[in-house]
Amino acid sequence: MIRTGEQYRAGLRDGREVWIDGERVEDVTVHSAFTPIFDLKARMYDMAHEVAWAELMSYRDGGGRFSVLLRPPTAKAHWHEKWRAVDVYLNDIRGILTRVGDETVGEMWSPLDRREVLNAIDPRFGDNIDRHIRRVLQQDIFHVSANTDPKGDRSKRPQDQDPDMMLRVVRETDAGIVLRGAKYETTASYADQAFLKPTVGPWSDEQLSDYVVGCIVMMGAPGGQAPLRLGLCRPCQCRRLPARQPF
Repeated sequence: MIRTGEQYRAGLRDGREVWIDGERVEDVTVHSAFTPIFDLKARMYDMAHEVAWAELMSYRDGGGRFSVLLRPPTAKAHWHEKWRAVDVYLNDIRGILTRVGDETVGEMWSPLDRREVLNAIDPRFGDNIDRHIRRVLQQDIFHVSANTDPKGDRSKRPQDQDPDMMLRVVRETDAGIVLRGAKYETTASYADQAFLKPTVGPWSDEQLSDYVVGCIVMMGAPGGQAPLRLGLCRPCQCRRLPARQPF
């Protein structure tokens, strides 16, 4: 599946909570703070439907078309395809735009390559990461990553600060886990989902630590908030997020 730019925009109208300087943004796709980035990202989707670029931006497999940027690379030629697609895209928009292609989906390719390591931890993990990658590819999802934990006072080490800010599991239910805390996410406003990476800190060496959690988070999940300040992104708050399949 290859989405159009309008389908990409429609997917962002998912009830996500985006706040700028304390004011709720009702529709991020038409807000002046976001339309420039939305226009550029939507352009990437639209190029895959145009005759001039379709063969460079997409590939055919099993009767369907998929983004070359999201294809897990299993051959050297796949990297060349990605390079050419990014090149024509940046030439088309006549500028530079980061966090638009495969640079964050790639973080899921590595666990897939070492699925035997994941399966040694839990036999379900290998199949889960494979399913996540297929879903991104088949639904043409804009997937990014929740970067790092908010450090607050950067003169202090993370472990010397309030641990309540660190993302953590607070409860497990039959429906999944409940998370609280925060992560910095540079594309919380315009991505479909994020790979929430495990916290690396004083709790990472503890077995079954509540602070070592990784999962896929939908940006429009109920309870999630993305508070921003104009000119400066603040942490993406994760509260009562419904659980996704663990990576």
